[in-house]
Amino acid sequence: MKSILSTALGLMILLSGCLSEKAAINRHYTIEWTDDRKEAEAPVTRLIGGLCEIEQVEISPLYEKTQIVNRSDSHEITYYKYHQWAIRPSVAVMEVLRTYLEGAGLFESVSARYSRDIPDYRFSTTIRQLEVIETKNQFQAHLHLEFRIINNADGNTLVEHRADRTESLAKRELNLFATAISEMLVSELRTFEVLIRNQTSEFVPEIP
Repeated sequence: MKSILSTALGLMILLSGCLSEKAAINRHYTIEWTDDRKEAEAPVTRLIGGLCEIEQVEISPLYEKTQIVNRSDSHEITYYKYHQWAIRPSVAVMEVLRTYLEGAGLFESVSARYSRDIPDYRFSTTIRQLEVIETKNQFQAHLHLEFRIINNADGNTLVEHRADRTESLAKRELNLFATAISEMLVSELRTFEVLIRNQTSEFVPEIP
């Protein structure tokens, strides 16, 4: 009798665990931006002659996963199980870069990597940190990145920009985190755009 009860109890626990797993909902988040130039920080004055190729985004292996990273201490991170990026961050950021640069009108033409044409310039992006910082009762979005425009002919960096930003979230919600990351990314792109426009003498040739 005890054996039957033990077996039944074990089955109930197993069934309860399975139902609990099924009840858990996997949520996926995106890094994205629509091509709306109404809020551009600088007017379109002239194009930079030549093709700019967007290089593959470099991201630290810790963050180049679909799992979202939570940092609760200086050297302690965890990965969310049921909250993940819809696609890998490097792919999502690459699409934002492409959309932004095509709308900015900075270069005569823009392409993704592996274009058949040899580019005049390369747009390089490095993301060193992309994470949720969890403090006592608050979430913060942390984005640490670097943009560079490289002259493809000699490999020299023409313009570069670094940013290490942390934004507090109104609630402990990962949708707000994804929104904050998207907004910070575009904000730093706008800043980089202004730097490029202010240093067009570095680029040759130019189209008036």
